[in-house]
Order: sequence, then structure tokens, then C-alpha cells
Amino acid sequence: MSSLEPVSKTRFVAPPPPLQRYLTTYYFSEIESPDGSDISDLLLPQWASIRYIYRGSVKMMGPDEKLQDSPLAAMTGPTSLAAPIASKSSRIAAFGLLPLGWYKFVRQPASRWANKVIDVESAHKFDLFADIWNAIRNLESEAEMVDACNHMLLEAMSPADPEEELIEAAHLALTDPAIDSVGALCERLDMDTKQLSRFSNRVFGFLPKLLLRRQRFVRTLGEALLNPSQSWSECVDLNYYDQAHFNRDFKRFMGLTPRQYMAQPHPIFGIGASERTKALGRPLQAMDRPEDPDSEDNCNAA
Repeated sequence: MSSLEPVSKTRFVAPPPPLQRYLTTYYFSEIESPDGSDISDLLLPQWASIRYIYRGSVKMMGPDEKLQDSPLAAMTGPTSLAAPIASKSSRIAAFGLLPLGWYKFVRQPASRWANKVIDVESAHKFDLFADIWNAIRNLESEAEMVDACNHMLLEAMSPADPEEELIEAAHLALTDPAIDSVGALCERLDMDTKQLSRFSNRVFGFLPKLLLRRQRFVRTLGEALLNPSQSWSECVDLNYYDQAHFNRDFKRFMGLTPRQYMAQPHPIFGIGASERTKALGRPLQAMDRPEDPDSEDNCNAA
């Protein structure tokens, strides 16, 4: 891991309490190639995020598209596939949106933007994020950028509505290993399958079955990242039938087998996941959970 340090650095900053229901974390990434070649990696399936490239350039790819220059202000909708990223030199300011944050600040059906990269300067439905970009693009320090983002997001917040509690309850259920089927999710949320499908597509971007499958995969990968000395078989989620079952999911979400993935260097994501674990206790954005009102041992999304 130490050999990766010269080419990639990531720092994390928690949002203030009023925004912690909606954002995961602010993060700042530096990528610098020692020889002028592209530094490449894969971004894992996750919730939505916004990236502002204020120095240099980054190449990104939506699934089934060619690697191309990313917009300087790029929103990525919720994803169900790993996406390549590459850069020779760049400085990036970013933050992740929890599903409730997407509902609060984007107010668009998440399925419409799933697995897509959006140029917020040309997509009028994302004006808030274009305004944030205009406010931070010439600032000198990360602290100034965080302050500007906090100010503009807090100003954009509307009063809470009843659906916010339902969205958090659904998010909490999706990240609960005990919820291992669409039927169990319907029962937890008191919805029938059609209601749940419509709600899930609109708020989370995907149908419930795929979301549960993605979260099962993320839990396993997160466990492997937290315990690198363990084998895959020791990290596999209990909701998998066996190692082969996990391998199929790995190929579906990552496009690679576990062996192929581990054989590759991860100079961007690897460093980011390590630093995120130190800062937040969780290596992956999709592992973040809302506060559980019924638990004394809450796992707050930072």
C-alpha cells in the first residue's frame, strides 16, 4: 500500500450535523503520475456523488461507454457497476449523497440518472450543483470549499417532509443483513411489491432485488477491505450460498473475477478506501447507514 502513496492522496471532512442525514462526507483527492502516464482504477458501485475537478483533468466512463474526459463538474447517479477512472494529474473536491440527499437536493427520479455521469453545468435540473461549482472553483483552500458547500447546501434545504422518514427506514433496511429478500423488505416497510418497486426505482435508482444483491456484495467487499489478511471465503456475507455464488456477483458488479481484481493495482481507490476507513470506520460509501432510531449503537452516516 505504501508504494501507492506518491500517486494518490485522499482526505475526508465530515459535513456539519444538519447535513449528515443527506451527505456521506466531503473528500479531496490528489492524483499525480510520476511519469506522465495515466493512473487508472475502478470506482465501485455506490450512491450518487458530485466531483469538482479544479486542477488538471480526469477520464471517466459510464457503463458501456468509452473512457472520456469528465466534465469539470460531474454528478454520478447511483451505480450498480464498477466504473473506470484515470488521470495523469488532477485535484478533485467531492462529496457523496445518501439516497435521502438525492431526494432532498436533486428531486429527480434516481433511476433516470443511474449509472450515468451528468455535466451539471449543462443539465438545468442540477443548477444547485452548478452554482456550487461556480462558488468554489477559484477558492484557494479545502476549508474554504467546505464552508462554501455547507453554506449553499444549508440554504437550499427545504423543510423535512413525511417521506424522508420512509426513505431513511428503507435505506436502513437495505443495509441490514437480516433483510435478505424482497419479501422481507416489503414486510419491514409495509409495502406490496409494486409499491416497493416504484418507490425503490424513484429514490434509490434500482429495483429492490438488485439493491439487496448490491448491498450483500458491498458488505462482503467491505469486510475484505477491513480485514485484508483474511481470505475471500472468510469474508463472504452469510447471505451468500457459497463462494461460487459470491464470485458470480463479483463478476456482475465489477466485470472481473475476485482473482483478477486483486491482481490489479488500485492506486486511487485503494488509497481512498484506506483513508476512509481511518476517518470514518467504513471503506465504502455504500456501507454508510442512516441513524437507527431503535438502536443505542447507531452507525451514523458521516
